[in-house]
Amino acid sequence: MRNSCSLTLANLEDTEKFAQMAAKTLLDLKEKGRLLQTVYLLGEMGVGKTAFTRAFVGSLPNAENAEVASPSFTLCHEYPTNPEIYHADLYRLPDCADLPEELQNIGKNAVLLLEWAERLHPGAKAGNRLEILFAKENLNPAQKNASQNIDNFVNVCELKRHVNIVAHGDIASEFLQLLTKKLQNCFFIS
Repeated sequence: MRNSCSLTLANLEDTEKFAQMAAKTLLDLKEKGRLLQTVYLLGEMGVGKTAFTRAFVGSLPNAENAEVASPSFTLCHEYPTNPEIYHADLYRLPDCADLPEELQNIGKNAVLLLEWAERLHPGAKAGNRLEILFAKENLNPAQKNASQNIDNFVNVCELKRHVNIVAHGDIASEFLQLLTKKLQNCFFIS
């Protein structure tokens, strides 16, 4: 069974399409009585973690009641989707942190989308999880200088993102198998 794959997202629309396919995969797996409960979103600031989450949550039933925003200051937002989503951000925690107690028992019918999961202590990571690592395309010196100007923010958002997806555990591996089949119709998968 495939445990990892990689793809390139050309722009924000690709990120949204990827997230929508992931949400559809979550629902397909849930129909089979299996729920992937933990998704770690990794990568530096501005690579698309919250954009992914916004499109993912927006693709679930009852999303009209969810206003997705970065939980950097509040640690966690709950969205009344089906399944219920807990969107947490560990940016303000020190490296090698434990998962905050309020996120340890979210219930068997809920999903945790965790930004900045790289801050977790290795022993605190869920055994059954999907890790999605977003990375910006390497910029040439002229692009780096332009991206540091706030007026070019929209252009920075349109840079390519490289995504590596790694499954840990049987449910995550099954999820990745289903997701890869969907992604192959729209993206080059390696």
